Parts: sequence; structure tokens; C-alpha cells
Amino acid sequence: MIVNNRRKIFRLIFTCLFIISGLITTQHAFGQSEKKLIKEAEKALENEDNKGALSLFLKALEKNPDNPKVNFQVGKLYLSSIYKTRSLKYLEKAFSIDPKVSNDIHFCLGLAYHYNHRLDEALEEYEKYKSKGIKDAGQAKLVERKIGECKVGKELMANPVDVKIENIGNVINTPFPEYAPVISADESILIFTSRREGSTGGELDDFGEYYEDIYISERVNGEWQPPKNIGSVINTPGHDASIGLSPDGKELFIYKDDGSGDIYYCKLKKDGTWSKPLPIEGDVNTKRYYENAASVSADNKRIFFASTREGGYGGLDIYMSELDSKGNWGKPVNLGPKVNTEENEEGPFLDLDGKTLYFSSKGHKGMGGFDLFKTVYDEKTKTWSEPVNMGYPLNSADDDIYFVLSGDGRHGYYASVKEDGYGDKDLYVITMPPRDDHDELMAKLAAISNVKPMPKVDTVVQEIVEIKEVEIKEVAKREEKKIELFPVILTGSVKEQPGGTSLAATVQLQDSNGQVVDEVTTGADGKYYFELKNKDQAKYQVSASKDGYGFNSQNVLVPGMGPQEVELVHNLNLKKLEVGNIFILRNIYFDFDRATLKPESIAELKKLEKLLKENPGMKVEIAGHTDSKGSNEYNKILSQRRAEAVVKYLVNSGIERDRLTAKGYGEEKPLASNDDEDEGRELNRRTEFEIISK
Repeated sequence: MIVNNRRKIFRLIFTCLFIISGLITTQHAFGQSEKKLIKEAEKALENEDNKGALSLFLKALEKNPDNPKVNFQVGKLYLSSIYKTRSLKYLEKAFSIDPKVSNDIHFCLGLAYHYNHRLDEALEEYEKYKSKGIKDAGQAKLVERKIGECKVGKELMANPVDVKIENIGNVINTPFPEYAPVISADESILIFTSRREGSTGGELDDFGEYYEDIYISERVNGEWQPPKNIGSVINTPGHDASIGLSPDGKELFIYKDDGSGDIYYCKLKKDGTWSKPLPIEGDVNTKRYYENAASVSADNKRIFFASTREGGYGGLDIYMSELDSKGNWGKPVNLGPKVNTEENEEGPFLDLDGKTLYFSSKGHKGMGGFDLFKTVYDEKTKTWSEPVNMGYPLNSADDDIYFVLSGDGRHGYYASVKEDGYGDKDLYVITMPPRDDHDELMAKLAAISNVKPMPKVDTVVQEIVEIKEVEIKEVAKREEKKIELFPVILTGSVKEQPGGTSLAATVQLQDSNGQVVDEVTTGADGKYYFELKNKDQAKYQVSASKDGYGFNSQNVLVPGMGPQEVELVHNLNLKKLEVGNIFILRNIYFDFDRATLKPESIAELKKLEKLLKENPGMKVEIAGHTDSKGSNEYNKILSQRRAEAVVKYLVNSGIERDRLTAKGYGEEKPLASNDDEDEGRELNRRTEFEIISK
């Protein structure tokens, strides 16, 4: 996550010059021959410029898509990138053209199937690789571990945990990497690390990426506000990363690359600004070893962190230190062999209950890379329980790490690379299953709720952010004074498009599982009205339908009930079922880089199924569209496969095949500019149906 070694000056200069050269090379790539592009890509590989090499190899494939060695190189480079799932189609093609393209082809195919969660196929490839004989002991051990991960993954995927994972949204996420989220216990403050434009130094590191800076956002009325750079008191022209926040939001822990890599802390001052970062006092940091990922208890008397220091069980281990009477952190204690393994353990986070520790590990039984685990401390026996894998889909075949949890246990946060992302690692929010100790957690939250100002960012470069009252304080008042809670009103009107004439229509409200919550028939004025009495924030879909018209669906994020009435207005426009009219299908989701429909898509597809059955003479074209990321050829193929997946669903549901046409347009028909990362790309990634005949 964090660069923890310094490059020599001449190396940095050379790399920067190479990046500039690579940009010029890419601009003129179309005028170059396949052979020259391959030569330049191989040169980039020699200089450890994987991104430049991948770009050049992809350009070479545009010249000759059937070169097996180039397909293999592209697949292998994707395996070493954050977009690991993209490797599969290139490796499959390389093998189909030349089964002997590389001695490692079966191992690489195994990894590609593994990352795509096609675990049976991954197992077959790993076994084929083994059958050829593996001379290197380390590689043989790795393959056995991968086989074990596939078997664990099959068990976990057969029994998924009841969680909902959602992208936190483009207010926070950008095309650049966002990761390492930390939150205050009441979820009023979010602090995270990003490598985006506008960083403090504005410079690129020796990997061609912006240096890490820390950003901060406030949650207002259930919505995260645009994040601000936390300021030059904390951020420097080099790497600065958030690694922990005390539950009350008063103390921020950051990582600084000061040679070996150490933990620093900043205090929230009375005027709302942060103090200058200082190394944490005591015995946590070392001169020779690497320490990171701090988590403190609610009483600020215990700190959990990861370190590579001597005396551990291998790699990074998790340690705990207690605060002494002088305010220094005492001698760290290794959490022992139940928690730590010969592999790396990372990202410890202590639950507000004071006894449950979440962490990531490569050594315990997982489904690939780092998996998330939890262990519970027994005060009587003074021991940690056997770590429990947190299950699928929280865990995946790739790295799952740096998980944090809200004080009430309802929401988790972490960074991941998924299909609905905005270009790189994004922050995601996880709705967790209900907990039996909810009341105890709420009491602990109330006990630390006296501090709820939003910390100011550096006043030299940012505006002072208004102080926000803590939501948990309001919760405590409700419990004590029984303040009346008002439902949320969801209202709007249904109109014809174009023209804006009001329509009498059926308006349906569905929950996030596709279950119908309520349904009304509007009058001639087209107005509808729902009262929602959910206690917590929830996601709904409101849709309108009318005979002779296509349906229209919208997603609505509804806050929980509060001391004041909240009214949400969502108007719905309907178009007539006429030849040539095009209708966007909302909420059609696919697995990342694949054409497999996700379960969340079924509710919308059932609406289309119903429409087609009610209009038996109607024929439609199902159209798939993408944004401009990736090559045009790749996007057309992917969009075609996704359109065909929708057609296949409809045929399986009883719709005649000759009424349906699938067409993938790739990036050819954008609704908005792909340069508009906040909204444009999201609008362009869509599925539509067009009426061909009636």
C-alpha cells in the first residue's frame, strides 16, 4: 500500500524521463509497426515500467490480435495489476493459439480463473501445472496454497454472508486510487488516503503516480460531503497515509516513510485544527523495522499495530501495546500463534466492544490474497479465539484489507477494485448483519459523543468547515426524552416524455432485495406519495408503469426517521411504446469484467419480462454500452456478451427468441462525455432496449 523504501536519485530521474518517453511513444503508437511496439514494451518491462509495457503490448495487439506471446504478456501484466480479472481473456486466447506459449501458462490460467472466481476451472489449471513437475520448492508451495484457497473459496461462496457492499460514490471516489479509510465511531468523519491530482507536492513518484495525501470528509444528513485535503500541517510533498482514527475522532494516526516506516499521531486541537505529526511515544516504533496500521481502544489505553520486528512468527505480525502512567506506549506484546502465522497479518482494527479484533491475513484459511478475519479476546483465559474467516462476498480471491467498522457495528468500510468503480481502487461501504450487542454498543457510543466537531483543514489552503452535531448524540436524546420521530416522505409525479403531460400510472416501491414494499395508482395529476418508516438509512427503487408506455425506474437512498420531516422528490417520465423509442434499463449489474448477471439485476429484468409478455407482438433490441476505458474492440465484445446475457435471461423466462436481438455498441454511443468522470462514465455504462417492431 505504502512505498516504504527510497529510490536513488538517478533511478528516479531515469524513470521520469522514461515515463515522458513512454507518453510520446503511445501518442505515435498507431504509426508504429507491431514489431517496434513489442520491442518498446519489452524495454519498458526491463525498466520495471509495467503500466507502460501493458499499454504498448495492447497497442501491438491492435495491430495483430492473434499474436500468442503478446496475448500472454498482456494477461500476465494484468495479473500483476489491480485489474487481475482482465487477464483471463488474453491468457485463454494465448493458449488457444499456442498451448506451448509459456511453461507457466497453466499456472497463469489458474490464477486468472481464480481471480474471476471460476474456482473449478482454476483447480484444473493448477493441477495441470503440477503434473508438469515443479522444481522450485517455493513455487510448489505457492501452488498448493492456491489449490487450498480455491477449495476454501468454494465453501465460502456456497454459503455467502448476509452483507451488502456498495460503492461509497463519486463524491469521494475518483479515477485515482482511494484507500485506507478510517472513520470516527459515529461515522461523522471519514479520513482516507488518495493519490489524486492536486496532491500537496503535485509531483509524481518513481512509479509515475502522485504521492499519497490524506483527505477528510464530513457526513451531513447521511451523505458524505466533498473531501478536502487535510492540509500541509499533515501532508507533505512525499507520501502520507491515514492508518487509524481514535473512536472519538480526536487522534489521527498516520504512516510516514522516515526510513524504516513508522507510526505518527496528530491531535485535534480545541480550535478544530490538527497538531503537527509526531512519532508515537514509547516502544512501538523501531529504527530497523516497519510498523503500520494503528487501531486504539475506546479508552485510548491500548493500541494494536502490525510490525516486521524480530521475535515474530514471520513477515508482518500484529502486536498490542498498553499506555503507561507517563503517557508512553509500553513494550509491545505479540498476539501469538493463534492470530499470527508465518505469512503476513495486517490491518488490525479493534471493535468498539473492546474485545473483537478484525485483521487481514495471508496465512489463515482464505480464498486468495489477504482475507478478512476476526478474533475475540477472552478476559478470563487471557487468550484470543481461533480466527474466523468473515466470508464471501466480504472476502474475494484478491486482497481484502484495511477494514474498519462503525461504532454501532452496522457499517464497514474498505477499499476494493470492482465493476462499479470509478477507475482505480475505490472506497466501499458494507451493510453488516444485525448484532446482539447493539444496545451495549449504543451506550458506548453515547459515552464518547461529547466530541463531534468536524476537524478543520489547513486554513492556508482550505475553508474552515462548519461544526456538525453528532448523530449519536441525537440518538441518545431520543432514547432519553422519547422525541417523536417523523417518517420520510417520498413523493413525485409521473409525466409523459416528451411534453410533460401528467399521467395516471402505477407507481411501485421496492426494497434493495427487489421485494415490493408499496404500490399506488396515481390520479390524473400523476402524483404519488409514500411514507417510509425505516429506522436506518435504506436503498429503495421507485418505478412507474402504464399500459402503452415503457416503465421507468429510479434508485432512491432514504435516510432513517428523524426529529424533522424529510421530503424526497423523484419525478418519473414515461415514453410511449413506439417503434424507435429507446428505454434505459436501470440496475442491470454484471460481475467485474464479465457478462454474468448479478442477482440485483433480476427485479429490473422481471419488469422487462412482464412488459414483453403484455405486448406479445413487440420485438426489441437489447443494447449494451460501455464507457471509453479499454480498447474499442474489447468494449464491443464485452457489451455484446452482456446484451446476450440479458437476452438469454428473457428466453429462459419464456420470451420467444425471435423477438429479441442482442447488440453490443461498446463506447460508440455515449450519453455524456467520458471526460466527466463523476457522472459521464456512469451514464455511459448502461443496458437499453429499443422497440424494433410492434
